[in-house]
Amino acid sequence: MIAELPDLERTVDEGLLIAVSAVRMAVKNDIIVGALREHFDYDPERYADNARGELHRLARQNEEYARRVSQMGRDLAAMKWRLSFTDDQRHDLKQFALRFRVHERLTLALDAVADDEDQVARIVATAQRSASEEVSSAVSSKLIELAVDQREPDYAEHRGERLEAFVLINLAILKAKHDAAARPEFNEY
Repeated sequence: MIAELPDLERTVDEGLLIAVSAVRMAVKNDIIVGALREHFDYDPERYADNARGELHRLARQNEEYARRVSQMGRDLAAMKWRLSFTDDQRHDLKQFALRFRVHERLTLALDAVADDEDQVARIVATAQRSASEEVSSAVSSKLIELAVDQREPDYAEHRGERLEAFVLINLAILKAKHDAAARPEFNEY
């Protein structure tokens, strides 16, 4: 028994959701690395350009996949020297045709998202919120680690270092909250 082919629309929609999630995660990681390692100020246009670039890159990959799947289907169909195709080969031909249409439609959908400023802005805003939450969580964890019992023998010796770290971390949290409050909110994609 040969399995039924999946629905074209649903497959494209799910592929688009997965691709947009991957782009959002890439932008989030870029925001974190830019802030922590490169000390970049948050620039939504910079990250929007990155998101558009990632979306277009994924679209070009899907174009290539569509070409490759189309060629595989043509190669299989060219086996006319056989008297007839097996059930598996007929299913493979249908599967290649479906995969071609999925990659073709996903290419168009990804390019459409990349060209839609509102959708790109939502991707970036959601990535920024995720990045802020992740950094805030890491900072909070670090503060918890810094909690020290004043009865410990080396408390007085390391008190100045701990206070300095505490102040720097609290300032980072306050700045992140101030920056987040200053930006307009977007709905998630």
